[in-house]
Amino acid sequence: MRDDQELQVLLDKLFGKAIPRRLLLSGKEVSELTGRAEQSLANDRTARRGMPYIKFGKSVKYLFSDVLAYIKARRIDPEAL
Repeated sequence: MRDDQELQVLLDKLFGKAIPRRLLLSGKEVSELTGRAEQSLANDRTARRGMPYIKFGKSVKYLFSDVLAYIKARRIDPEAL
């Protein structure tokens, strides 16, 4: 199975079929998807590190494609080492 297909299966299990159709994710959804606490995401934003985000007033959203890129960039393949 390709990486994208495996990720899609995981997303379907976590969020149901609707998640890939959504462009923006909340901090809570990103936290559930990445396993990082919402506070850690907030700390990253304050320290200007971590994944890109979008501000709408006080609301913070993450582009679905940025979250996927963040996850993929941290993938380690032991067989490739």
